[in-house]
Amino acid sequence: MSLEKILERIIKDAQTEADEIVLESKKKAAEIKEKARKEASDIAAALLKEAERQGHLEASRIVTQARLEKKINTLSRKKELIEQVLEKAFQKGAKGKEGPKRKIIMKEGESEEPYDEEKLKEELRSKLESEILEALKI
Repeated sequence: MSLEKILERIIKDAQTEADEIVLESKKKAAEIKEKARKEASDIAAALLKEAERQGHLEASRIVTQARLEKKINTLSRKKELIEQVLEKAFQKGAKGKEGPKRKIIMKEGESEEPYDEEKLKEELRSKLESEILEALKI
């Protein structure tokens, strides 16, 4: 075998081996790329799922807060209205009259004494609130 043939054979074998190495490297690179893509996809899916969960929690919290604020506002307005009703009732009842009195019945007879207007309003307020709640079935 001549030197040229030996060199050609070595070059051919080297080229074949180089082609196999390049092919194997490309195959491994494709596998690594696919594995990385799969891992990235899995991470993205997990992050998306967590973000959706957090979004649902936040939406639920906002709805709950809004409902609570609505109830607080409703109660506040109800108390204002009750206060207005009581004030108007006492204003109409007090025109040209003395303040409220209560009658005390004893064995010896009856007597009247002044009744604290604020105390009476407080008693009426709680009864009125209860009756409103019952009427509205709240």
